[in-house]
Amino acid sequence: MQSLTSCGITADIEIIEKITGGDNVIEVAFSDKARVKYKLVFTWVWDMRYSIENASIDRFCELRKSLQEDLIDNSIFTVENSDYIKYFQHQVSGTRSVSDLKHYILYDRVDTVLDILSAKEPTLTTV
Repeated sequence: MQSLTSCGITADIEIIEKITGGDNVIEVAFSDKARVKYKLVFTWVWDMRYSIENASIDRFCELRKSLQEDLIDNSIFTVENSDYIKYFQHQVSGTRSVSDLKHYILYDRVDTVLDILSAKEPTLTTV
């Protein structure tokens, strides 16, 4: 069963403002409630999904059940036992090793959801 765990980055994402990328790099610009702006950078990205929260209502209900009480609801998480990684592994038919791959999920208070498969941990900076 999938579950959410902290990825080591704590951010209270009010709104994801912009998503840019290419060449295996994804940059996510967002702000928090105090309007502080951040840039989250993922490198070694192998796949990404963008959706609105309504497209994931059932999944979020299940995933949010696994949240520790001290974790912020709208933040950046790692998905353990990820169905998305299993799907990706099947799709690449052994052409890529998924042993270092992690599934990150982030969402804001509006309705933006990003699922990112990356072989490296993201970095967060203020802008």
